[in-house]
Amino acid sequence: MRLGLTLAGVLLLSVAGLLSVIHGSAVLPQGSALVVGAIVFCSCITGMLVAQIYTRYERAEETAGELRQANCDLELLVTERTQRLSEKVVELEHARAAAVEANAAKSRFLATMSHELRTPLNAILGFSEIIEAQMYGPAGDTRYVDYAKHIHHSGAHLLSLIREILDLSKIEAGKMELHCEAIAVKDLVEEARELSRADANHALTLKIEDGLPTLYADRRATLQMMLNLLSNAVKFTPKGKAIAASATMRADGGMTLAVRDSGCGIAKEDIPRALAVYSQVDNPHVRRHDGTGLGLPIVQALVKLHGGIFELESEVGRGTTVSLHFPSERSLTAKVAA
Repeated sequence: MRLGLTLAGVLLLSVAGLLSVIHGSAVLPQGSALVVGAIVFCSCITGMLVAQIYTRYERAEETAGELRQANCDLELLVTERTQRLSEKVVELEHARAAAVEANAAKSRFLATMSHELRTPLNAILGFSEIIEAQMYGPAGDTRYVDYAKHIHHSGAHLLSLIREILDLSKIEAGKMELHCEAIAVKDLVEEARELSRADANHALTLKIEDGLPTLYADRRATLQMMLNLLSNAVKFTPKGKAIAASATMRADGGMTLAVRDSGCGIAKEDIPRALAVYSQVDNPHVRRHDGTGLGLPIVQALVKLHGGIFELESEVGRGTTVSLHFPSERSLTAKVAA
């Protein structure tokens, strides 16, 4: 308001000075009126500039105030979001802890149930063997012997599944202990071949490199790895097709055990699922076979316990190759083994 009145007064004085210059004035001489008019005119221009600057200053102050308010609102929003994020992190930590505890409880439950189921299964297997062998006299009807064979076969299959679950439970719980010793690799591969009966209906080839050192590993776990791989090869390879098991030395001094089949193979995108625990590849060729889908995950976990590397290469329609790369410190010369 004051700025407006001041500018109005300056404008009137400017007009009066100019009129005095143009028409003459009895109050001021013409020269003085010209000077006064020029001063008043300059004052008017200066006042207008000052008014313009003042207006912009007020706008800047208003903008600064708005920015301060926006900054306060933003800080408040960030604080609220940070608080919510912290609460979510705490919730996720609780959920993760609960999931870990649930997984541990699951492993304990499976281990306990596996032990509980093995006792009656061993009895079933033992008594079915007695009936099948007719140890206490003839059964009277040959069908009883056939039934005993079926009972024994089914019980053995169920026991193998329970062992797989028990082994995996121990591995997940971190309770799997290795009892390492010097192993003659050729003898171990031969034993796995006999147990898997891989050469019964398939063209099995064993390629054991000459002069192999002994392998310092857990014998039961290593035999289980080779047996699982050969059993998988038998399952997924048509009768009469080729299966190969090999044991070779690598340039770094480590040893590699491998099993290659010419079966249905696994698609590249399905390999992670084949190696996942409690998961099976969604493939009609695979679904025709019974099993828990734990064979490959157990092999992968056991070779890692030995400090080795698990490698799987597969192509649909051309077969699968699984390699177990044991580190160089697992290879023993005859002198060291002695």
